[in-house]
Amino acid sequence: MTEIATLISNDLQQNLSSEIVNLSSDTNETILLTTGTTNPMLDSTVIDEPPTKKCKITTNDKPRLLEERLSSILSCCICLDLSTLPIFQCINGHLMCASCFNHLLADCKLKDEQTTCPNCRCEISKSNCTRNLAVEKTISELPIQCDYCLQIFLRSEIKTHQSQNCLDR
Repeated sequence: MTEIATLISNDLQQNLSSEIVNLSSDTNETILLTTGTTNPMLDSTVIDEPPTKKCKITTNDKPRLLEERLSSILSCCICLDLSTLPIFQCINGHLMCASCFNHLLADCKLKDEQTTCPNCRCEISKSNCTRNLAVEKTISELPIQCDYCLQIFLRSEIKTHQSQNCLDR
């Protein structure tokens, strides 16, 4: 039985040692298989260069504005809104607005449970969560539309506009 297996194995090696395999009918790419040789220079594979990578396919043709991309990145991980309130972050950097952060702390205190970040489940408390001033300032510079006159203002200016300057309120 082992003699038959040895004969078959030797026969296959001889047949494959000089066989040329056609890779594609569309191109002239070929591979030269040289198995069983002792010369490492003969054991090389000859392949034409692959085609360039295709561009990423987007769902729509219009690229998203920077403001839209920043809004999705800087939003609260709980309510998914851009807050004008202080922004807190857990030790792993997940962002929470002040109202969601305080609500989360109060809920867990009522249930007598340890408060954890909803994204990464690390423990959070008032002492180990920090305000992220960079995110707060970035959010205040993003544009927002007035609910009354539909003009665009910075988030830092919208309250003043709506309470004092907007003629359509």
